[in-house]
Amino acid sequence: MFDWFSKYRRPKYPTWDDVPDLNKVSNDMNKVIPFFPEVVKTPPVPEVEPPKEKPAYTYYRLGLTNNNRVSLAMGYSEVTLSATGVDNLIAQLEVFRNQLQDIEDQE
Repeated sequence: MFDWFSKYRRPKYPTWDDVPDLNKVSNDMNKVIPFFPEVVKTPPVPEVEPPKEKPAYTYYRLGLTNNNRVSLAMGYSEVTLSATGVDNLIAQLEVFRNQLQDIEDQE
């Protein structure tokens, strides 16, 4: 009438007797409807252009004006020098270069 120990029964594990017959399985597999009945072709991937290079950034510009003066542009500022101004600028840069060499030699 009542089965008080039903929850304490041993579980039934599968055995070789539970394995279906291979002939029957192969016949059943012939009845299976394929998931994708037709192969759908995808369109080809379009070619991608390589990224364009960034435009070159000018750090400084050295040029000659129409009235024979030298112009030196760095960033947003521009200096226009005559021939004697260029000579003086070269002399100042040589002095600064020598000062830096002296400081590096002392270290």
